[in-house]
Amino acid sequence: MAQRRRRLKKKKLFLTLFLLVLTGIMAGCVFYIISVLRNFENSRDQSFPTDLSALGITSEAAAITDDGDSASITNIALFGVDERDGEQCRSDVVMIATVDKRHDKIKLTSVMRDSYVPIDGYGSQKLNAAYFYGGPELAVKTLNQVFDLDITDYVTVNFSEMARIVDAVGGVEIDVSEAERLDANHNMIEQAAQSGEAVQPIERAGYQNLSGMQAVAYARIRYVGNSDFERTERQREVMNAIFDKGKAMNPLEYPALISELLPVVETSLGLDEILSMAGIMLRDVSIEDIRIPCNEDLINGGEIWVGGQVCLYYDLDASRDKLHQFIYQDVMPQQP
Repeated sequence: MAQRRRRLKKKKLFLTLFLLVLTGIMAGCVFYIISVLRNFENSRDQSFPTDLSALGITSEAAAITDDGDSASITNIALFGVDERDGEQCRSDVVMIATVDKRHDKIKLTSVMRDSYVPIDGYGSQKLNAAYFYGGPELAVKTLNQVFDLDITDYVTVNFSEMARIVDAVGGVEIDVSEAERLDANHNMIEQAAQSGEAVQPIERAGYQNLSGMQAVAYARIRYVGNSDFERTERQREVMNAIFDKGKAMNPLEYPALISELLPVVETSLGLDEILSMAGIMLRDVSIEDIRIPCNEDLINGGEIWVGGQVCLYYDLDASRDKLHQFIYQDVMPQQP
């Protein structure tokens, strides 16, 4: 009888210790998540305007999804910059990311950086100049005014930090041609000189997992294929691969991932907005991407000389219509 009581006491003691340890672990996890989220709120760009007119959003554009489910489609501007030593720079990458809960899709639209467009206060010139003149605010305003969109938030990533994002998801799976391999390895020489890290050469062509440095070098290839057109395709390919890796992660890994991304991302998005959009990740979501302009919308072969430099010249109205069909009506335009 006494022996049985001793066994019961040991079981109770073990259970008590187990519950204490479990409670401690749970409290630690909660504290960690709260600290990550608090750091996010503290680091977001709270100076970004919320007034729609300041961002070039017309009442028509603001009401375009007002069909009783206005929160089902959200557009966010994505900018990739090559900022060095705090210098103001042009946006090397311009994308529109669409969270489409209506069709359970994430949509990526590359807008060619050399697009000849009107920029408020600066006349017509290359699209990437908007970021140089007025940072993300003017860049977002330009996208809204040119394409009649309703973008109210942005995310900017410096190319020198993009590698950390790729490494945070464990690298990305990319099929690399031999010509791309050689050009990417050349790009890494400059990247390594800037970062102080050793070059990580891509050793072979073919389908493989690229590290952060390798993926950034791949996305920056300029002299393989059809110039900037294929370059934007590679950028979307890397973004798609990051999305696939993130989707495959255990949701419990997301706080650590967010913690890793915070120092390398500048954004106007608030935590409530991110959580509202994040629900799509729990669905059977797919990802689609396009490039603006489409080939049939090019004018005069797509070239116009302005101020001694060549810009990409195309039908902005036709491109706007295709973009609206893709984003809001889920119609994929014909692309090569």
